[in-house]
Amino acid sequence: MKYLLRICFILLLSSAAYSQAFVDKGYNAKITSLGKAATALTNDAALIYYNPAAIGFETSSNIFTNFSNLYPDVIDENMNVISAGGVYAFEGIGVVGLGVTQFAPKLWSERTITGSFATRMFSENLSLGLNAKLLMWSAEAPRGENAVPEPALSFNGITFDLGATYQFKEIAEENDLNVGVSIMNFTQPSVASNGSSDAALPMDLNFGAAFISHKYHYTILNTVTVVDGDVKISAGTEILAMETSVVGLKSEFTVRLGGGRVMAKDSQGDYNGGFGLKLGDFTLDYSYSYQAFIQHVGGISSISIGYHF
Repeated sequence: MKYLLRICFILLLSSAAYSQAFVDKGYNAKITSLGKAATALTNDAALIYYNPAAIGFETSSNIFTNFSNLYPDVIDENMNVISAGGVYAFEGIGVVGLGVTQFAPKLWSERTITGSFATRMFSENLSLGLNAKLLMWSAEAPRGENAVPEPALSFNGITFDLGATYQFKEIAEENDLNVGVSIMNFTQPSVASNGSSDAALPMDLNFGAAFISHKYHYTILNTVTVVDGDVKISAGTEILAMETSVVGLKSEFTVRLGGGRVMAKDSQGDYNGGFGLKLGDFTLDYSYSYQAFIQHVGGISSISIGYHF
């Protein structure tokens, strides 16, 4: 039975390769564990994948790398996502970021290089951001004695993201409120080798809020995403569970929960959890995502390592 399910899953991916191209498969463990409700979150380099304005509040530099193991019960298909990135703050000008992702199962491969810039030159509490993304997608021609002769497929193109984040400081004692909006892939390029409009990347509209309690050390996140007329609600929470000192370095242990669901009849969502460890300037994050809409192939595990300069 599992072998049959594996075959069906591979056929599904093959037939939906274009529609699956460049969707979020888990670019950062921290954000995945929060249900990807990250539109209004700040101070993490990986946020360039969700709102380019988010990095505008960085006052220092940080880097990260992430490994996500997709659907572990689908063996021998290399269902892994690798991503990395970093940001650098230029005082008085803005923050630049760079991110790279790769997903290369046996059926096709996709890579993204993202350049990001965000600035608060117009207001201390308002960040405006822009991403420029180089998209690379390819699929090899069929092989084997019985393969139907077809040419290899490939696509290289550019698209852009826009974002804005505003911080309301001290809305209550030691509590802040962030609101954010992002428009992802607003040029909607076609990823088909023949430029077919049927393979155009959908434009994502995201609206989010983040309540951050510095007094009680927790964050509550919410994002509403509109894609092709579908509305998805995502939410997450992060709680600082323990704070101590290890070999003279400030250390923290954080727990996270999140999830999301498309607001349509009979739709099913995803449910996520994870934790974060911080030792001085080093961070280690882990997340597990259960996809209710695609079962019998295992969940998604992600691990991220980061460093703040």
